[in-house]
Amino acid sequence: MKLEDIVMVGATRLPIGRFGGSLRDFPVYDLGAMVIAEALKRSGLGADSVDEVFVAHNRQSGNGPNPGRTAAVRGGIPTSVPAHTINMACPAGLRATVEAAQAMVLGECETAVVCGMESMSTIPHILPNARWKPLRSGNLVVQDEFFGMVEPLSGLSAMGLAEHTAAKYDISREEQELFALESHHKAARAWGEGWYDDEVMSVPIEAAQGEPARIFERDECFRADASLEKMAKLKVASEGGTVTAATASGVTDGAGAFVLTTRARAVAAGIEPLCSLVAYTQIGLDPADMLEGPALAIPQVLEKAGLSLDEIDLIEVNEAFASQILANERELCWDRARLNVHGGAIALGHPTGFTGVRLMVSLSYALRTHGGTHGLIALCGGGGLGVALIIRNENGG
Repeated sequence: MKLEDIVMVGATRLPIGRFGGSLRDFPVYDLGAMVIAEALKRSGLGADSVDEVFVAHNRQSGNGPNPGRTAAVRGGIPTSVPAHTINMACPAGLRATVEAAQAMVLGECETAVVCGMESMSTIPHILPNARWKPLRSGNLVVQDEFFGMVEPLSGLSAMGLAEHTAAKYDISREEQELFALESHHKAARAWGEGWYDDEVMSVPIEAAQGEPARIFERDECFRADASLEKMAKLKVASEGGTVTAATASGVTDGAGAFVLTTRARAVAAGIEPLCSLVAYTQIGLDPADMLEGPALAIPQVLEKAGLSLDEIDLIEVNEAFASQILANERELCWDRARLNVHGGAIALGHPTGFTGVRLMVSLSYALRTHGGTHGLIALCGGGGLGVALIIRNENGG
């Protein structure tokens, strides 16, 4: 089987919850279970047709030995179907897609579920070395597993990597804030126009702590009232720097899933696919320059597909930071009007294990909404990684 014979037949995602927001009390595997069950429902294929489940999830501490397996079974996948969890930092969701496609091309499965999930609200605090150094006197220091993180290979924090990129490309704070403002406005317009209505499923939230039961159905982080004046009041992340919280992706919770199957099975079942796969690639680079990953991966995947960037109708590049997007834009000179047309991670948030799947889901629906034939997805990743993938619209582009 060829890659282009693999089609997406059911896709959905949760509304993205802010840090400590509407999704904070859900275990991450329950977020995954919700979208797996809904993606299967939308696909028109039964759970008994699934051969394997591929789940992207990065922040696994405290979630058991294989959170992807837990999500799959709780999502209605039979216990006889294998599932595993994939961690590749930010591109994990796209890597899960690639692994599913590779298994299908090799003939190891005919139908696969791909899921991405992350609950950044439930990332734990830890006591390093407490197991082997019992406290006789003195203090134990609690370490934040997320906000205290430094990328080991570069020795830089996430904000430090963004500052490194901004300095390397001489990107000003004002340029970054203009881009961030654009991301918020795109997201607000997409919700206002109803462009997310088919993509996003709703989540029932039980009554708790004096709050009534409700339905969570809209991304929590984007700001329709975002302004340059408000952004200008924020402090920079480091002295003399240019990066602020406004020009960084939000810390959030979310999950999404889709079903991949063969074109032959979709035709036999009378199912109209959303999209098909065209080409993919992955690269490594200097860890300090990790935010430039898309600039290296995108030319490779275009060459594999036999396409030029001008032939790509819509582009989804994860907005880890505004400086990252602007640096890659300078290298590739893409048409900004085609980029992240429904808003990106600066507005919506970046639940890391989920984001690659979100881009797949969002791009497939955006091509259906706006028309066009080809869409491109790319992400950078911690440690110096880049992954890119091209899809083809199967809804008449």
